[in-house]
Amino acid sequence: PKPTPTPKPTPTAKPTPSPKPTPSKPWKFEPSAPYTLPGYHDLNGRRWFTECEAYSQTQRCRTSIWATTVQRSGDSFVVKQDWAFNNLTYLPYMKREQWAGNPLGVTGSWTASDGRKWRTECDTPATGRDGCRSYVNATVHKATPKAGGGYTFSQENQWVFNNLVLFMPKSA
Repeated sequence: PKPTPTPKPTPTAKPTPSPKPTPSKPWKFEPSAPYTLPGYHDLNGRRWFTECEAYSQTQRCRTSIWATTVQRSGDSFVVKQDWAFNNLTYLPYMKREQWAGNPLGVTGSWTASDGRKWRTECDTPATGRDGCRSYVNATVHKATPKAGGGYTFSQENQWVFNNLVLFMPKSA
């Protein structure tokens, strides 16, 4: 007896290939005035100057503002217009984990080797998500105008904003 041939399977239609996802645009930070874009800027009626430099694995931008300042000179005070430090901004080229050993990148308080007190807050309404702000307790000089002209000067210690650390988003 001859063996009965095994029927061959009937070919089925080939499945339609699923569409390939469109690759998302890789994350790219876009600098903006006045804190992360180098150069002079006129913004909201104020004059700003920002310069950026390499810092560790990121960049740090220092922003100054044209302002009226009060400076102590011996036993007296001087009011003048000049460029004044506004803040430092660390650009988001490092992930949060890379800042773990740096007090500017984690919530907490500390005293620096020069005796100044610092505090950092992260992911708050003031910082936004993926950011930290640091404040230093500093002596601030004030000039209060007198009714007949001139100023009354005073000084006090208060928490002053110093810098902003921006983290690379987790999705990057």
